[in-house]
Amino acid sequence: MKTVTCVAIVVAVLATTALAQTPTAVMPAKHSEATGEPTGEPTYEGRIEGDTIEECWTIPSLPFFDTGNTCAYANDYDEVCPYAGSTAPDVVYAYEPPYDMCVSISLCDSYYDTKVYIYQDVVGNVPWPDGCNDDNWHCVDPPVNYTSWLEEVVMLAGHTYYIVVDGYGGDCGDYVTTSSLTATAVTAATTSSR
Repeated sequence: MKTVTCVAIVVAVLATTALAQTPTAVMPAKHSEATGEPTGEPTYEGRIEGDTIEECWTIPSLPFFDTGNTCAYANDYDEVCPYAGSTAPDVVYAYEPPYDMCVSISLCDSYYDTKVYIYQDVVGNVPWPDGCNDDNWHCVDPPVNYTSWLEEVVMLAGHTYYIVVDGYGGDCGDYVTTSSLTATAVTAATTSSR
């Protein structure tokens, strides 16, 4: 059996103060500040960019910071972590790591009851027990309760990771997502079972 472990060489702390830092990669604004409506053109069948894994937003590099509002999107995905039956709209980002790494993804500074999960290569493939989070109680002074945070998720080179910003129940609203490199290397330990 092969297990992969994060080796914390460089640790990034995700907290409210992280938003004061200048991000190295910022996506263009996707929503009108006045109306909360999408500003992008529909990409296919009336859908807007970021609505599905086929038409997702691309994360060019880490660290990454973005804001938006999920309310204008469709409900395409749901994972149990631990609550099922979400009808909330969701927004999708894709990241292809250039090497094996550990990544933390924060929705701590969002303004609604969030949920976040990651698919590896295809919908439904959440390959880690901690690859889905609804409520993370380690967020520091979140604007509302019940925001989400995935800490030190292993991402391997050669795979595409789809990060889904979702909500609990039917909740939607303004989100702030921060993705940070939390370890610059991972180690793979091989163990045998007898």
